[in-house]
Amino acid sequence: MAIRYRWAGVLAGLLGCAILFLWQRGTGTPARGADEPPRKAPAPEEKAALEEGQALFRGLCSGCHGGAGRGGKGPDLTRGKFRHASSDDDLARVIREGVPKTTMKKMGEALKEEQIRKLVQYIRSLARAPGEATWKPYLKGDPVAGRKLFFDEKSKLQCSKCHSIEREGGRVGPPLDNIASRRSAEYIMESILEPSKDIDPQYEAVQVLTNKGTVIVGLRVNESNFNIQLREENGKFHSFLKSELESVTVQKKSLMPENVAEVLTVKELHDLFAFLMTLE
Repeated sequence: MAIRYRWAGVLAGLLGCAILFLWQRGTGTPARGADEPPRKAPAPEEKAALEEGQALFRGLCSGCHGGAGRGGKGPDLTRGKFRHASSDDDLARVIREGVPKTTMKKMGEALKEEQIRKLVQYIRSLARAPGEATWKPYLKGDPVAGRKLFFDEKSKLQCSKCHSIEREGGRVGPPLDNIASRRSAEYIMESILEPSKDIDPQYEAVQVLTNKGTVIVGLRVNESNFNIQLREENGKFHSFLKSELESVTVQKKSLMPENVAEVLTVKELHDLFAFLMTLE
């Protein structure tokens, strides 16, 4: 569906520029506020602990939280806010025990308590100073307009057809409760624009071909050695014995539309993003 503008050529160029700006990242050392005092250099023993914590972080945590801790599949740790932890003991517990139904796995069996403490120390050191720059969207969106766009059944995307918020909406895609505290802002925007780039295994689309030649694509709800259950994008549920199927193929493409940048205007895209960022 093309963006409906009179001067399509000109506005298509503007959209391209907007999307380019979306992915611009700052480089170099972030600026500090003029009145902010310089950080005190750590003592030798503290420096050694931070270095070990950094090594542990890069090996165990950067895959989800990013090399600099600014987030990805996992939340941005530089904000200094943790949904499941407030104190150092809480943070150590999260590392040790993980968080059920999230990408945060328990590491207590792989790490010694001393290593967990050093990892906590390093994570605390990632907190941004007030003047430090971070990724920001191209425009400041309107979350009220974004909410209307999300829940409107007649909207261009019909997000709530697949996604739910506080149990309102569909069940085909992952629920988005607290998404702003579970994922970084940059990762959320990337997921809107490139939904197939990183697909949670729990939400892989599967195509089945029955012995009668019927093709059905849907979310894999459950699977055993003998049967498989799917839910189509429209919510229709199917259960098949594997003896009834010619083939079962995992799709590399998300059920979420790939052309959001074409379907929405730049303003609508940022309104939707602004609404999602209120879900803390």
